[in-house]
Amino acid sequence: MTKARTFALRPRKLPAQKRSKVTFDAVVDACTVLLPLLGYAGTTTNHIAERAGVNIASLYEYFPGKDAIVAQVAERLVRRVLQRLGRASAAILEAPEEDAVRLWIDLIYETVASERRLVAVFTYQVPYTNDLDPMRRMSSQLLAFSEQIRRAAGDRMRRDVSSATMHLIVNLVSSTILQVVLDPPDTPTTREILDELSARIDSWIR
Repeated sequence: MTKARTFALRPRKLPAQKRSKVTFDAVVDACTVLLPLLGYAGTTTNHIAERAGVNIASLYEYFPGKDAIVAQVAERLVRRVLQRLGRASAAILEAPEEDAVRLWIDLIYETVASERRLVAVFTYQVPYTNDLDPMRRMSSQLLAFSEQIRRAAGDRMRRDVSSATMHLIVNLVSSTILQVVLDPPDTPTTREILDELSARIDSWIR
């Protein structure tokens, strides 16, 4: 089994000044663009430096190699997903009770779908995805986010919904949505699957 420790996944150093941060961010942004275009195996540090508009020495000043940059891409991907979910949580809680679960499911689907090509690279190509700290924290962060919504929902949700039930719900929603985003079926349609998923979850928590 491939282990993350065989890859250099941490930056050599983090930027301390505005100018160095611009260089650091340009490298990570370039890798974010190139991974879906060239694939994990096809993306090299030379490609990244050229796309970022920096010389290769500047890239290696901050990163020991490609994998440390890929790890930064993963961290920012997870951050974008959680930030988008967080920004929309208030609107979900203000929605009519019968619409809340469907809106929550749709939000997660649309968020993952918006990052589909990059998510596909991490799912199918990057050999150490499951060992990356941001990816390993993703489930617990989604669970914490869902628990926050549960507390805010108050009487709109059954009081006997346990943390174990919430854990199962998060895993079911995450795995189902990832599957329909990366490999959408012809029959049933994605919309039918999302509607059925929403109905099942709604029946568990209300």
